[in-house]
Amino acid sequence: MDYLFSCTEDAMMRFIRISKVIVDKSKIACPSASVSDIPGYCLEFCRKVLIQAETLVDVARKREDYCTVCSLVRMLADNIATINLVYCCQDDEERILRHLLYVLDGIYIRHKLLNEREVKYDGKISKETFEALYLQVEEAKHNAEGCIKYCVDTIKKSPYYTSSQTDLEELISRRNWKFKRITRPKEAYSWKEMYAMLEIKTADEMFPYLSQYVHGLSVSNIALNDVDDFEAPLSFAICLLGWLLYFLRWFYEPQIGEYTWEDIRRMAPEIIENA
Repeated sequence: MDYLFSCTEDAMMRFIRISKVIVDKSKIACPSASVSDIPGYCLEFCRKVLIQAETLVDVARKREDYCTVCSLVRMLADNIATINLVYCCQDDEERILRHLLYVLDGIYIRHKLLNEREVKYDGKISKETFEALYLQVEEAKHNAEGCIKYCVDTIKKSPYYTSSQTDLEELISRRNWKFKRITRPKEAYSWKEMYAMLEIKTADEMFPYLSQYVHGLSVSNIALNDVDDFEAPLSFAICLLGWLLYFLRWFYEPQIGEYTWEDIRRMAPEIIENA
């Protein structure tokens, strides 16, 4: 890194830019981000992670906010551990099942929050504004209900459902996309176990530790004055970005072919200019 880059943040940006070249090229082959289109949906997931990583670089360059850097690295770790568990399945049917349960888990919670809050006019805003907000809430609830129905109905068409209906109903009920085995639907991988699956050295120790900064626990209140302290969390961010680049090549290159220097020149010319 010292030979190729002036700082760790520059190395991170190289990973981000090359990954974005693959994402942008893949978008042509996978234009839809619909829940029913796993490659397209996952592509938007990866794009979100790259945006988070760019924000991390922006914060890290200032070398002032160690707590936020650690929190953003933990967020990257959670997202990439999720991509690994859900979308790296060798079995296509298992990938579809985990994907639908993962989507179902998030949408169910969103629908629950929308459904539990009674929307009544109290006169504190104009009637016109209230009615516009009310329509937005109703539309969001309707969209969530449609997504939940799609996920459940599609799972029930799965070959797994035919052979293990009771277990699949339990998985649906628990929205357990972290299941270890379909035949034991109450068991789920912990985040610590999911970090270990990334095969990043000491990931299962480091990423849970970063919760100190996410949740504002006592360690996060220690004053740090040395800019070199930032290197440790950033080194884990580079490992995560390296994992993501490998995943993008593995998952999308069969559909788009390898990215070329021409792709880089067209989509990320700064990589060539700074090489």
